Amino acid sequence: MKGHPQPSLRNALLFLLPVTLLWSGLHGQIGEDSYRFRPDSEYVDLAAKTTYQRFLEEESVPVYTGWAVDMYKLELKPWKRHGEGIWGAYANLEGMGGAVDNWVMEIQPGAGTKPIRHIYEEHIIVLSGEGETHIWRDSDPDNKAVVRWKKGFIFAPPLNTWHQHFNKGSQPARIAAETTLPLIIDVFRTRDFIFNNSYDFVDRFASQPDYFDPENSIDFGPNVDHHSLSIVNVVRNAWTYRLFRAGQGYKDVDRHFVMSKSGMPSHIEQFPVGTYERGHRHNAGNTIILLSGTGYTLLWPLETTATPWKNGHADQVQRVDWGPGILFVPPTQWYHQHFNNGQDAARFIKLGGPPGNEMFSVTAEGLSTEENIQISFKDEDLRIRELFIDELAQHGAKIGMPPRDELIRLEEEAGGKFILLPLDEY
Repeated sequence: MKGHPQPSLRNALLFLLPVTLLWSGLHGQIGEDSYRFRPDSEYVDLAAKTTYQRFLEEESVPVYTGWAVDMYKLELKPWKRHGEGIWGAYANLEGMGGAVDNWVMEIQPGAGTKPIRHIYEEHIIVLSGEGETHIWRDSDPDNKAVVRWKKGFIFAPPLNTWHQHFNKGSQPARIAAETTLPLIIDVFRTRDFIFNNSYDFVDRFASQPDYFDPENSIDFGPNVDHHSLSIVNVVRNAWTYRLFRAGQGYKDVDRHFVMSKSGMPSHIEQFPVGTYERGHRHNAGNTIILLSGTGYTLLWPLETTATPWKNGHADQVQRVDWGPGILFVPPTQWYHQHFNNGQDAARFIKLGGPPGNEMFSVTAEGLSTEENIQISFKDEDLRIRELFIDELAQHGAKIGMPPRDELIRLEEEAGGKFILLPLDEY
């Protein structure tokens, strides 16, 4: 047909047109020479520091890092944000993973902190001294709950309630806490939202007069699947708190608790002279404070496997020695194992951790420390027990555990779970 392209030419044009347009578009997508990019130095600066790291710089108190610190011996400095006569420091150790932190505060005789509220959770233990903490809601300021504390008290100000600490004794009062501040401030990034939020979490605290009465405890017993659990808002004495069969090791006892409807996990644990717990690993933030006794912890990276000596990785096994006041956090997913090499029972508290406990689980995978991957006695590196026996001999002591074959039998009877012996054997 005259005046019209032949079909083959027309088809070729129909093919070449979109290809040309596509090539032009692709070329436009990858061309960089004339695009107005900002300097790469500005890119590096975008997230050079987290909001939490900037917050710590503004606090102007010491920040301790490393494997472990002594909560009684930390050097503190004036903590101006909290008022006159208040000294403090932070402990951000290797295994906290940026989800939790710890602080130590010393309140001088006659001093009190400024009132504070915040939307991160906080668990507090009293290390020494005596005093009071007043707790109230914005909507009911005249109805204050008063926690009268001394050494050993554990409590948690309910979320976003006003609270104020007072030293009522003649000596400095030292308290310590674990908080979820790093996680919360890095998510919201606005200090005013965190420290000046008017929302009233009345479902957690409604100014009940008996809220901090430890007798209002709701208790669940242990079995091979789970530890004992108490829903209680105050623990009177961490050093004497009654514990129940645990089974993480041999004849160990513990008690888990949930305070003030907090999502952080907590428990107190004790194991006898000459014993050790089974090795295990978990996520970040599982903070331990040693209360009594002496011992040590062996820990090694995940990639060295559950049997580092057997597989030639003994050089990567680390050791942390501990005694009363030592704060220690195993690194994320490192295997670790606790040993009592002293003359007395060893007791410690897990003061807190990232959100996720027996009462309030979390959906976020990999956040909670509740998942605990345990090394069974039958799979344990044989060098573990040999080293422990040698260690005890140096202290003039003997192992307080049955032979390995008996431990394996007990473990099999428990289905590989917690070894709960008859009560008369404790």
